[in-house]
Amino acid sequence: MTILDPNKVQAFRDRLYANDMPEIMRHGGDGLTPVKKYPKDEHGFLLVPIKRITRFFLEEIGKVQFVPSGQYIEELYELFKALIHDLPAVSFDVGINITQEDIRESDNKTIIELLTTNVIITYFYLVKSNPGNQDESLLNPDIQSIIKQSTSSRVYKHLVSDTQKELLLSLTQDKPWFEYIEEINDADLICRLAGARLPSMEKTTLGAITSKSRQEIADYNDMFTKLLYTRARTITSQENKREYFKSMKKLDTAIYGILKKMDRFLDMAYRLSQILDISSRFIIGDTFSKLRQNMLWLFFDVWPQALEQGDMPHQTAVSALRYRMNILFSVPHITRFCREFTQNPAFQAPVNDLFQLLFKVLLDKINQVFLEEGDSSAGLGRVESALFEIRRAIKKLDLDESRLTDEKKEVQIAYVALIFKTNFESLEAVLNLCDMICEVTDDKDREIMISIRAALMEKSFFTLEEYAAKKVTSKDAIPEISKRLQAFAVHYRPQREFYRIFFDTYVISKPRPNAPHYTRFLISNRPFAQAMLMRFADYKAMKDFLPESYIEKANQLLDDLLKKTRATTWNPGIEAL
Repeated sequence: MTILDPNKVQAFRDRLYANDMPEIMRHGGDGLTPVKKYPKDEHGFLLVPIKRITRFFLEEIGKVQFVPSGQYIEELYELFKALIHDLPAVSFDVGINITQEDIRESDNKTIIELLTTNVIITYFYLVKSNPGNQDESLLNPDIQSIIKQSTSSRVYKHLVSDTQKELLLSLTQDKPWFEYIEEINDADLICRLAGARLPSMEKTTLGAITSKSRQEIADYNDMFTKLLYTRARTITSQENKREYFKSMKKLDTAIYGILKKMDRFLDMAYRLSQILDISSRFIIGDTFSKLRQNMLWLFFDVWPQALEQGDMPHQTAVSALRYRMNILFSVPHITRFCREFTQNPAFQAPVNDLFQLLFKVLLDKINQVFLEEGDSSAGLGRVESALFEIRRAIKKLDLDESRLTDEKKEVQIAYVALIFKTNFESLEAVLNLCDMICEVTDDKDREIMISIRAALMEKSFFTLEEYAAKKVTSKDAIPEISKRLQAFAVHYRPQREFYRIFFDTYVISKPRPNAPHYTRFLISNRPFAQAMLMRFADYKAMKDFLPESYIEKANQLLDDLLKKTRATTWNPGIEAL
């Protein structure tokens, strides 16, 4: 997760390098102080003050409560890249000088800010030495090299040594283990910005921290286990429904409370593991496997072997699954912990069960739309909700795209079939779901569009057949034909291709038995056939959608039809049309 918002960085860059500004900003006005333009250096380049860059970075980073030292350095690197890309002809005003005494006499927070300022000054001083950005290496800066250069004229051995001593002294104090994390992170960041690294922590010191952390998560998990067993007994003995729901509500409240505590613990454990470059499993200790079993039990309905097989009332209903997933995804660090289940082959079965049920729900929702008469918006809304649920679960649990290929294929087939079923008025609402269908079925190349285009083409002709059954006049039929064709063409993309293929397939191709073709209308509804040809023969209406030769062919077919019509003795009722 990035901290510096790319949009904010871009907006800052635009302000930083802005040369031109409105007159009212330059000269001021009622209650508006004039904005001073940057001075120029001896070469005529505008001098951009580096302190503005430093202030922006520190303010944006300061908005986040905790930033791992490694990510702090990475964010600095990304800022440099953004500001140096397509650099206009400017120079940079260093404007400040930070002494070693300033740094050594400050607290950790101020030391980090001063060392960061040094790194920023060093980088943009190198840019200043190369106006016009002739040094290609600066476009993709080596941040470690920049940090090393920022320390080249200073001796930070005492700073690093003092930082380490203060940290070790702090770690000997008796306080909750997670209160050490920020101090360790600050010390590590100071060392990194000073061109050094925090030494590996002594086993005794690390052991003192992890013994506290392991005891904390063990206590939480013991309580968690008791609650889960109580919940299981309550489920298996639900005689009085009123008392059952009352008990379950209390239990679920208690379980959620302990989950929140464990989520906070895991957040801190992941932070510490990132700083010290150790496994979070090491911080959790022996409780890890027990915690994993409980998470499988609660969220994936994998009951402990200690319980009798007959006493395992699996809650496989969709509502139960949705309830469990809503709880899981409300505790982000427990969700991260549970991602192991999607990545470890040993837990493939419960993960597959979960997603198979989610895909089954989606298929059922799609199939229900087939059964609805009239307005299908409510049914499509339920399909959309099911898609959101699957997409959320895939993202949260980081499901590999190679999994559940059969289920994904079934969803795509059902979705394309839904297009056949949908009337042209509801077509847009169905096709608006296409992006999410591609996302949950991992169709990155949008191969489903081949089937969708074929469905749109075929459905467009059937839609015209349905309308032709109404026996309307050619004059009245033309706008209705246009409306229906356009409803399909707009989603075919490009529209010109839709009209060309439609004309090739259903108008000028050789008719085949039982295959859809406009010649059907010559028998069942000749005025409608005439209206179709009139639509395609209209040069003004079709010049952007059909090649000129196709429009000419439509005119030729229309002339032939009109000649046959005049040469035939018609029933007076039909001739009136």
